[in-house]
Amino acid sequence: MTTLTPGALIEVTVQLNAANEPEFSYMQNGEPSDGNVMVLTGQDIIYQLVNSAGYSFIGAGFLTPNDGIVDAMSVSADGQQLVLEDTDSTPGTTKFQLILKNPQNSLFVISPDPQVVNKAEE
Repeated sequence: MTTLTPGALIEVTVQLNAANEPEFSYMQNGEPSDGNVMVLTGQDIIYQLVNSAGYSFIGAGFLTPNDGIVDAMSVSADGQQLVLEDTDSTPGTTKFQLILKNPQNSLFVISPDPQVVNKAEE
């Protein structure tokens, strides 16, 4: 798990493997990451698609959307950036999946479960 620095991007790459299945990889500050982040202060969590021709974000799906960990979500007009707004006001962990348009057909692609962990003062 990576402690997120304010303003940092998490670069997301989606590539097809030999079985024609999408695989996700993440980079933050030039280092491989698992896509999980720890938030120590209120900030935006920004996922940016890179080297992922034809894919675009349509949103994020949350297992517990009312837990107060992430406060809001938005997607850039071109679908290349997904922003999770986190005020870090609620301590805890939330799991979600990135949802993307698939360039191969009309079905959507979902990522493995990244997590956001808030370390808000209790």
